[in-house]
Amino acid sequence: MSKTENEEKKTLFLLDGHSLTHRAFYALPLLTNDEGEYTNAVFGFIRMLFSLNDEWNPDRMIITFDKKAPTFRHEEYEDYKGNRKKMPEELVPQIPLLQQTIEKLKIPMLAQEGYEADDLLGTLSKKAEEKGYKVYIVTGDRDALQLVSEDVNVLYTRKGISDLVKFDLDKVMEKYELTPEKLIDRKGLMGDSSDNIPGVPGIGKKTALKLLKEFGSMEEILANIDQVSGKKRKENLHKYADQARMSYKLGKIKRDVPVDIDFDKCRLDLYDDQEAAEQFKKLGFTSLLDRFDFKKELSFDDLEIVELSESLEEFKEKAVKVGKIGISIKLKEKTKAIDGEIQTILFSIKDENNIYSYQPAHKIDAVVKEIFESEKIEKLIISGKETALALLNHQIELINIKFEPLLAFYLLQPSSSLPELEEVFSQELTISFEQLAEDNKKAVMLSRLFELQDKLISKLKKDDLLKLYQEIELPLIKVLARMEFNGVKVDKEWLNLLSERLGKRLDIIVDKAHALAGEEFNLNSPKQLGEILFEKLGLPVIKRTKTGYSTNANVLEKLEGKHEIIPLISEYRELAKLKSTYIDSLPPLINDESGKIHTSFNQMVTATGRLSSTNPNLQNIPIRTEEGREIRKAFIPSSEDMLLLAVDYSQIELRVFAHLSGDEKLKEAFNSGADIHTETAAEVFEVGPDEVSPNLRRHAKVINFGIAYGMSSYGLSQDLDIPVEEAQAYIDKYFERFSGVKEYMDQTIKKVKECGYAETMFGRRRYIPEINSSNYHRRSFAERTAVNTPIQGTAADIMKKSMLDVYDALKETDFDLNILLQVHDELVFEVNKSDLDEAAKLIKEKMENTAELDVPLLVDLQIGENWRDKEDYEVKENA
Repeated sequence: MSKTENEEKKTLFLLDGHSLTHRAFYALPLLTNDEGEYTNAVFGFIRMLFSLNDEWNPDRMIITFDKKAPTFRHEEYEDYKGNRKKMPEELVPQIPLLQQTIEKLKIPMLAQEGYEADDLLGTLSKKAEEKGYKVYIVTGDRDALQLVSEDVNVLYTRKGISDLVKFDLDKVMEKYELTPEKLIDRKGLMGDSSDNIPGVPGIGKKTALKLLKEFGSMEEILANIDQVSGKKRKENLHKYADQARMSYKLGKIKRDVPVDIDFDKCRLDLYDDQEAAEQFKKLGFTSLLDRFDFKKELSFDDLEIVELSESLEEFKEKAVKVGKIGISIKLKEKTKAIDGEIQTILFSIKDENNIYSYQPAHKIDAVVKEIFESEKIEKLIISGKETALALLNHQIELINIKFEPLLAFYLLQPSSSLPELEEVFSQELTISFEQLAEDNKKAVMLSRLFELQDKLISKLKKDDLLKLYQEIELPLIKVLARMEFNGVKVDKEWLNLLSERLGKRLDIIVDKAHALAGEEFNLNSPKQLGEILFEKLGLPVIKRTKTGYSTNANVLEKLEGKHEIIPLISEYRELAKLKSTYIDSLPPLINDESGKIHTSFNQMVTATGRLSSTNPNLQNIPIRTEEGREIRKAFIPSSEDMLLLAVDYSQIELRVFAHLSGDEKLKEAFNSGADIHTETAAEVFEVGPDEVSPNLRRHAKVINFGIAYGMSSYGLSQDLDIPVEEAQAYIDKYFERFSGVKEYMDQTIKKVKECGYAETMFGRRRYIPEINSSNYHRRSFAERTAVNTPIQGTAADIMKKSMLDVYDALKETDFDLNILLQVHDELVFEVNKSDLDEAAKLIKEKMENTAELDVPLLVDLQIGENWRDKEDYEVKENA
């Protein structure tokens, strides 16, 4: 709501662009848009600007900036601001980006050579005050407080960019016990370390205030030095009088800079909504888009809903003729895709305002099945995997998937959290869904799906991601849907037995712990446990928290050997976690009809491209402990005629590392069939391969993977429990012997610093903006990520491609076989015993030949009656 001309005084807000940009930069974590440009300072500044507008409703606004050129103060004093830190590299490109954004909002900006933003604030506030404005200066620089008057107030950003303190005349007096103009005298006397203004040595805040209260001004003090108390103080005032006057001059904001501005043209409602929205969309500021009255979506009322019942054949002919349709399904209430209970299927055809609605009775009509399975019709699908999974329940396999919007968005911005589909439409097409009823949103999205396809496919082409999208990610949808549909059978009775066993073990541990403590307490309560350990038993306090004593795993590790209760607590925690997270959580997830667990495989979560698993997470079931392996025994084939077949890539990441680095010794080790960890141990520890002990091999294994993951000497020292110097010596020796690795790592980091992203062998990108950070820890972590991403990401791409190759090859056979799980570098199948030899040979052949590397890709095969009890399996060559 804007003010009327009849109100008391119009308000002018003057923003200190330089100061507020710095505040915004440090207030928010580093952000980037999908082009890899840093945007956190811009976002923070604009959000603050909007907040000011919402809270204060100013009539006019101007933003001032510094120029790079020296000011009159530098001419006066060469070392002025000489101690200032260099602007962070991540902030430098944001200044022009911010100014470009302010231009789109049509807010006037001022910067003038020879002067600072402060001088422009001083001049503009004086001119505006004379014209009858109430002026508010928004800044994070206290120097502006000297400008406070009856009609000029300062809104000081005390913390970050959201906590503003209003300084008027009373507030300045309350805070400093001086009038605003006397703050200049104060600075002349005491100087200002932040601007490298010297002042008078030995005079600080308290002395400056005392002298100004006694004498009235700096000049009066300098005129009456002999009356000042303190011998040393008198000497300094005599000696540094000229320096004090120079400091006064440096600290005083000029109010007569030659600027000409028409305040009436500094309104906040002059911008073009569409132009501003496009800029915000480019920056990725989707949360701010609703402030603009930009282009709206097609209203649901503009769409004609055509019920498909009698005209299915006619619709199929049209779909084949056009060759492309959009698809969205709605499931029945309180059901999941795995249940296959479809309420409505919506179709759209390009350049039509029709949305075709089909509601299956009990089974899906044969004509609709033909549409889904037609190679002649490209499918653009909202929620692709969910749709493919639901259709599998109707014996329909979705063929020729050409576009899935969230999957495209994920490839373009893999490090961002996946937005809601609505946000993708809003961001890419500058449309809003606010006025639409929930049931109508999918129909409107479907009508704009072709437009969204054009936009995102164009971006994928630009970033060389289209091949990865079309040849790996989209086809993988049908494989993941099939795996989820297949599920994996679980022995519920075994889990119940395990639960009972662990429950008894936990009870015994609790009783022992209570006996050692001399009283009962809750082992799950950090507070009670802390009191027992550090107060009653008197163990040394390792670390404190806000609420008391820390009892985390690191603390318990440091207390190991100091009391026999410590290993009991560690064992209790490990077993209790296994019981609650897996053993007791899995049975409720077993499908009543199939007796199987149908986990969800997610291809749009990790930044490296690896698949993840949820509800439940089957990739995290422990394998290193006996109790964890016991859980795996519960996973069994679906019938007695079947066996589980686990096919695991052998050291895939190290093989990818050898290929990408091109290091001859690494490649030679893999090509000769040698054990890579033994070879590394021989090189690093300078012994013969036959002299490598199990302990040396273990050390070499940690080094191999540590180097591949960009591990520091400190990290390696922690893993091997050795001094940092020794760990660094190992790393140096490794790089000396495997020189190609060091060269590859240096080149990779250099490339990522230049282009802003790391890339896999298949073109998958991961943006790593922090690699140019001025913060050492951020930069170091980013460099490790840059080294590891091509390795881990390429391994993930190979796994995905192998899943496709195996799936397509098996479809051409009559094998009684199902693909069940993907866990890390392993694929798990169930296969009929009669088909084992031929199926295993085919799977091995496809997985080992899915990608061409300079070293062989090898897989290890194991078979068993359950996922725990497996034995090595050799493929028979004549199978």
